[in-house]
Amino acid sequence: MIIIRPAVAKDLDQLYDLAERAGPGMTTFPPNHEVLSRKLEAAQAAFAGDGDSYLMVMEDTATGQLLGTSAVYSDIGIDAPFYSFVMLTRTQHCFEYNLRSTSKTLHLVNEYTGDCEVGTLILHPDARGRGLGKLLTKCRYLLLAQFRERFGARVIAELRGWLNEDHQSPFWEHVGKIFFPGLSFKEADYMSATTNNQFIADLMPEYPIYVELLPKEAQDVIGKPHNDGRPAFNMLLQEGFRWENCVDIFDAGPTVHTRVEDIHTVANSQLHPVAITDTNTEGFSALLCNTSLAHFRVIQDVVSIDADNQVHISASAASHLQVNQGDNVRLYRL
Repeated sequence: MIIIRPAVAKDLDQLYDLAERAGPGMTTFPPNHEVLSRKLEAAQAAFAGDGDSYLMVMEDTATGQLLGTSAVYSDIGIDAPFYSFVMLTRTQHCFEYNLRSTSKTLHLVNEYTGDCEVGTLILHPDARGRGLGKLLTKCRYLLLAQFRERFGARVIAELRGWLNEDHQSPFWEHVGKIFFPGLSFKEADYMSATTNNQFIADLMPEYPIYVELLPKEAQDVIGKPHNDGRPAFNMLLQEGFRWENCVDIFDAGPTVHTRVEDIHTVANSQLHPVAITDTNTEGFSALLCNTSLAHFRVIQDVVSIDADNQVHISASAASHLQVNQGDNVRLYRL
C-alpha cells in the first residue's frame, strides 16, 4: 500500500536522491546530506509536538521505496526572514495636459511572517501518472485540518519560476545576478535554503524596482510558474489559493496564499469512527488520516459510511493507519 508518514532518519539516502531529482529552485530541500539531516531532526521534533517543520514522505510499503515528499512549515519568517517581492501598481495623472501613466514596481517585503507554508512537493518519476501527486498535495491539508491549533491563520505556497530552454531564469539573469554579483542562481538559491538570509538583507536594494525598465523577457516571467510546476499551481488554485502579486526574489515564481479554513480539503474533511470490515467492495474513494501527531498516517482507499456515521475500512487499511475499531479517522471524499 502507498502511505504518507513522517520522515525519519533512515530515509536520508532516499531523500537525497529525491532532492537531486527536484533540480534547482527547490529552496526548502537542497541536495545536501548535512542540511537534509537537520531537516529530518526538525521533522522528528515537529511530529513529537515540539517543532514547526513537518516533513512527510510517501512510501510504497511493499518495496520500502520513497516515492515523494511533502511538507508543512509553521511560523515561517521568524527564525530567518521569508523575503518576497510584492508587485504594486501606481497610476499618476497630469491634469493640465490630460496625461496619465501607470507603472509597476517590485518591493522587497517579509509579508508572511508567522504564517505557515506548504511546500517541498517532490514526486519520483516512477510514481508519475498514477494520481499520487494529489495524495502528496492533499496530505498536507489533512494535517492542517486535524491539528488546526498548531498552525497560523494563513497558509502560503511558493512555486518555482519559469525557466527557458537553456534552464536559465530570465528574471535572475536580468535582476537577481545584478544584486548578487559573483553568485549563480544555484548558489544564491542554496544560500537561501541553508543560511539565515542575512545576505539578502545586505545586498538587495532598499528602493523599488520599476518593472517597465526591465527587459521584456524578465517582465514576462513575473508570476509565471515553472512548466513542471503548472499542475501544482492549478491544484493550489482549485483548493482556494490565490495569487496577489507576490513573487520569489530570485526567479519571480508566484507565491499564493489563502486562509486555512478556506482550503477546499480542510473545509470538506470530517471525523468518523472506524468500523473494520473484511470486505468493502462497494463504496467511494477517499483520503484517510489518523488523529495521532506522532504517528501521523495518510492513505487512499475505497470506503463506505453506514447509518451510524462509521467509516468502514479494511483490516489492511486500519493496520497502515495504525487505528483500531472505534478510533476516529479524518476522511476526505475524492
